Amino acid sequence: MKIGSVELICPRCRSALLSEGDELVCVECACRYPVVAGIPDMRLAPDPWIGLEDDRHKALRVLDEAAGLDFAGHVRTYWKLTPTTDSAQADRFTEHVLGAEARTREWLVASAGSAVDAPEDGVWLDLGCGTAEVSVVVAPGVAVVGVDVAMRWLVIARKRLEEAGVDALLVCANAESLPFRDRAFTHVVALGLIEHSPHLDSIAGETRRVLGPRGSVRARTVNRFSMLPEPHVGLWGVGFLPRSWADPYVRWRSSLNYEHHHPWSAGAIRRALRRAGFSRVRVEAGASLESDLERAGRLVRLLTPLYEWARRIPVLRHLVTSVAPLIDFAGVAQ
Repeated sequence: MKIGSVELICPRCRSALLSEGDELVCVECACRYPVVAGIPDMRLAPDPWIGLEDDRHKALRVLDEAAGLDFAGHVRTYWKLTPTTDSAQADRFTEHVLGAEARTREWLVASAGSAVDAPEDGVWLDLGCGTAEVSVVVAPGVAVVGVDVAMRWLVIARKRLEEAGVDALLVCANAESLPFRDRAFTHVVALGLIEHSPHLDSIAGETRRVLGPRGSVRARTVNRFSMLPEPHVGLWGVGFLPRSWADPYVRWRSSLNYEHHHPWSAGAIRRALRRAGFSRVRVEAGASLESDLERAGRLVRLLTPLYEWARRIPVLRHLVTSVAPLIDFAGVAQ
């Protein structure tokens, strides 16, 4: 099944799909994939935080209860429908989502040196697109397909796109099993994705598979061995524990769940990209963004000039990358 210039295929056997009512059906293995509120659901596995049916139901509830509201209203409605998140956390998460466009725009400029020129008529893949800020930031000059495992966030992403007047394809799918043909994209962007999956090699392999010749990946993630508190739970030292200890430790220190967080180290990311067949691999300490520093503590703001100096010094670069709070990485498909 083709939507625009992008062909959707069965993520299980990579065969063609036919449209039958509100479903897409594989011509080879007969797997059926529902289309929910106009968004194809191509997942082979659920978001670890919520089951498939519950996720679809929540997506439809958000649409129903946020009808007539703007993008910010959709985000706030989502958190009202999530009683397990307290109001202080919900406010913080809402602020993070509403500021995503500014962060993304700044990051794309800061990381431009890690990218290679892609053909002008190519299509970008925004992997783990969240609320589709990449599509909005690079429009109208770049065609983008946004993929995320959370259907409930994709319906909110569509509202952001509507308000920005951007036409982008949104697909609910697993980053480890993408429903696209080989070499379908010229560039892959991934912001805050890989720390939510234990399958780094699968994500790297699928990213490599869907990139055309000279296509590039550019991404940012939190560092497992950061010297700053873990950003999802605000605790020091979580990444230095054995993975099996991390969730019990976080539950002991707070009321939060860490079961489905899997931050990676710079070395693990570098090895995964090389195993997947990427060349010109770059893994480096992430540049400080003004949009992030606005919310940072006084100590972090004071130390930022020293951090920026150190990450540019060749003799210090590797050490700084190993303990930096954020990691930027890039690679080029052969």
